[in-house]
Amino acid sequence: MRTFPRLRTIAVVAVVFALTGCLTIEENYTFKKNGSGTMEYVIDLSELGEMMKSVNAAAGEDGEKKGDDLGTMDMGDEVAALKGIPGISKVKLDTKKEWVQRLKFSFKDVTALNAALNVLMPDSSGQPHAFFQWEDGTLVRTNNRHAYEIGSSMAKGDEGDESGEAGEGEDGGMDISSLLESMKYKYSFKFAQSMGEMQTAPGVVVEPRGTKEVAMSTDFGVISKDPKALDLRIPLKK
Repeated sequence: MRTFPRLRTIAVVAVVFALTGCLTIEENYTFKKNGSGTMEYVIDLSELGEMMKSVNAAAGEDGEKKGDDLGTMDMGDEVAALKGIPGISKVKLDTKKEWVQRLKFSFKDVTALNAALNVLMPDSSGQPHAFFQWEDGTLVRTNNRHAYEIGSSMAKGDEGDESGEAGEGEDGGMDISSLLESMKYKYSFKFAQSMGEMQTAPGVVVEPRGTKEVAMSTDFGVISKDPKALDLRIPLKK
């Protein structure tokens, strides 16, 4: 979870984050017939950025600016690691839009793609995970605990609540379930062949875009309750 620690170490950002969610993660893929393709990984904190601008404006010129370093937070370490993976090429980080990190690369096959995803989305186990594999023309995605740990840590308030149940704090000021539902996770896939009937977990919204492209979305409320919420199977027609 290397991308996110500073969100929990800057107090004012944590307060705003707890009230609004303000996070969207996207994974966008294209696959060619030979199994190669491209991947785009997006971390969007733009809603949080707009709120921080309001906070800083309200503080006035003499007030202490909060959260400015998050607006320029990039994934330089990840970019360097990706460039060293065999089968990964054309790695590019786009930070033109403040508070949005957009990382793109090409992959030779799912072996290279899996190695890249382990750089971008490690979990607390520290063990490599095979996110994608092909099974007789079906693209199968399974996940490690990266997204689940982000959601479940928010649900527990990072205080080790063994129940893990979301709800309002004792002061009634925070609705954790609403927070998690406001934090979005999105997938999109584009193939050279037509797709068959895909399988996704409950709570995932599927939006077909013709026969060769599909978009999916869910939220961290779903993910925090189900470690397999982002798993899927997409069969391709020959």
